[in-house]
Amino acid sequence: MAQRTRSSSAEVALQWWPLLHGEAAAGPWPLLVVVHGHGGGAVPAVLQCLLDELAQARGAAVWVQALTAEPVELPPRQKLLLVPLLLTPGSHVRVDVPAIRQRLRGLGHQVMALPFLGAWQPWLQHLRQLGCEAERQVVVHHPLRPGIADRYLHVLSQELGLPLRSADTCDAELDRVLPLALAPNRMTAHLSAQHGDGLALLEHPATRQFLFELLLDLP
Repeated sequence: MAQRTRSSSAEVALQWWPLLHGEAAAGPWPLLVVVHGHGGGAVPAVLQCLLDELAQARGAAVWVQALTAEPVELPPRQKLLLVPLLLTPGSHVRVDVPAIRQRLRGLGHQVMALPFLGAWQPWLQHLRQLGCEAERQVVVHHPLRPGIADRYLHVLSQELGLPLRSADTCDAELDRVLPLALAPNRMTAHLSAQHGDGLALLEHPATRQFLFELLLDLP
C-alpha cells in the first residue's frame, strides 16, 4: 500500500484525541502497538499483516509488543505513541500497559500512551453498526474478573444495544454471535465449532479497514 498524505479524516480523528492536537504537525509518530499475542509471543497473521501495511502507509515505524513476548528492543530515544489494541479494561490494560510505558520512559524514550481500543468512541460506534447490520443476538467475551472490567461490559452492552455473555456460559443454542476478539483465538475457534460463526473482528473486511484507517489517522 502506498504512503498517503494526511487526509481530512485525520482532522476528524484529532477531534476525539484533543491531547494530540499539538503533535499533529510534527509528522507521523512511530507506534508501539500492544496486543495480547499467542503463546511464545506469536502475533496473529491477520493482525501482523494489518500492522505491516500500516507502517508502509504511515511512513513511520510500527513496532508490535505482544504481551506473551519479551520486551521489544527499540532504537534509542524514540518518540512513541503507545497504542493498546485491547478490547476490555482487564489487568493487561490496568497493569501491563502502564508497566510498559514506565519501562520505556526509564530507557529514555518519550512516550504518549493512548487509551485501550475498547474505549475509543469511533470504535464503539463501529461495533454498534456491525452488530446491527449482522443482526447479532449476543456479543461473546472472554471470562473476566469482577470489578472494573465487569462494569465496562455493562456499559458496552448499553452502548451496543446487544446483550453480552461470557464465553464460559455461552451455550450451543445461540445461533448468531459476535465474538469480542480482535484476532482469531481459542474462543473464536470454539464458537466456530459450536455455531459455525466465530469470525474474529479483523476477519470482517469492513472492520479491518476501519481499524486501519483509525490507526493511519493518528499523528
